[in-house]
Amino acid sequence: MFRKLTIGIALLLTCFVCLHLYCGVQIRQLILKTLISNESENLELPIFKVKPLVIWAIDFHATPAYDLMMFLKPMGVTFIYRNYDKERTRCATKDNCNSSDTLKAVVPANLINLNYEDIPRFYQAYKDDPVMNSVDAFVCYHLVSLCELYEPFNKSLIIIATLRYEYGRFGKERWTTWNRNLIKYASQPWNVVGANNLYDAEYIKYFTGIQPQHLPNWGNYTNQTYNASRSGFLIPHCPSEKFRKLFLKNFTQICKNVKCSVKLMYVRQKYPHYKYSDVAAHQGMVYVPYQVSVMSFFEQYRMNIPIFAPTRELLAQWEIEHNVMYRKRFSFSYGHESNRSDIESHLSQRQVPDPNSFSEEAIRYWGKFCDYYQYPHITYYDSIENLIRVLQSISTEQLRNISAQMKLFNIEENKRLRKIWKNNLLKIADHSINHPH
Repeated sequence: MFRKLTIGIALLLTCFVCLHLYCGVQIRQLILKTLISNESENLELPIFKVKPLVIWAIDFHATPAYDLMMFLKPMGVTFIYRNYDKERTRCATKDNCNSSDTLKAVVPANLINLNYEDIPRFYQAYKDDPVMNSVDAFVCYHLVSLCELYEPFNKSLIIIATLRYEYGRFGKERWTTWNRNLIKYASQPWNVVGANNLYDAEYIKYFTGIQPQHLPNWGNYTNQTYNASRSGFLIPHCPSEKFRKLFLKNFTQICKNVKCSVKLMYVRQKYPHYKYSDVAAHQGMVYVPYQVSVMSFFEQYRMNIPIFAPTRELLAQWEIEHNVMYRKRFSFSYGHESNRSDIESHLSQRQVPDPNSFSEEAIRYWGKFCDYYQYPHITYYDSIENLIRVLQSISTEQLRNISAQMKLFNIEENKRLRKIWKNNLLKIADHSINHPH
């Protein structure tokens, strides 16, 4: 059955390539729907049909763990989930604002900079709790160091960095202790150590020698897809107001000089509280990055929205001249500006430049790991002038073709990620005394 399905999908893909050249958008979309239907039949069959696998999650960002919960649900996984994100606009879109919920023995706000004395207190408070006893694994996304709290339970740890993994463990002594623990966790086959982006995977490797799994977020909970029903391109969230204003000022001036008709708007000015349907309705997203990876990128890519991003050379230039990627260094963000990390690299990484250095060598080396350079069908611009030419000349048909290609990639990416997660979940189930099956 599976072999026939695979052959059928291959034939459909071949037909799609031919029709891409000679047929209209409607026929291509029909083929895509067939592909998606066939893929979902194979991929979303539950692994745990009788007894679900249960995951406990406490997160300080509304999206990553929520996304994993939605992704794993069809596979027979349930979550006990608390979100303490202070950014209400993020959790409001997912209806998962739980900041008022309490925990036994610990104050949620104190978990970021965890006091190690809280670990045994938390364990004693929950070791006989019936809900906790039903748990098979703990997941830690934002922040990953929170998994130290769960070590005494001897359950699987799912550690997936969405930002620099030392968050909450600043300073040489705490960071070194966290490294020792993380290396220990990674050596145990029932645990998962990964990152949702390649930059953080390489960053963990640089300081620990661990090779984390690259586990991108799926981000398909939006229930929206690209439709280009409204004119204009949007710039996603960009915390650096100074650079955003400079970018838009230069864009507007150059556009005026060449008499272009392109509309480019900052998403929060156009929609102070935007819906996913709002961004899916515009012609595309123009990235002016401030961080190596952001959840909105996954959301927009899974909605098949055409994305325009600066070339690696241009982003490096902006970082050197304007420090646009200031959010990638926690030492700088928290007022401890330094041109090097608080700890040394792993012995295996001594030839690699320090990721927290402001040197041009480090900026150019580490820039290649940003999300914007890992995915196909992204359009790159090497200057504002070039961006204007691209946006001015690109047709609706070209935008729809890009979107269709993104959709095809997402089908294959969904299959790839489900295979990886199936393998991870089976190892977790094998370790659990609850025997999910």
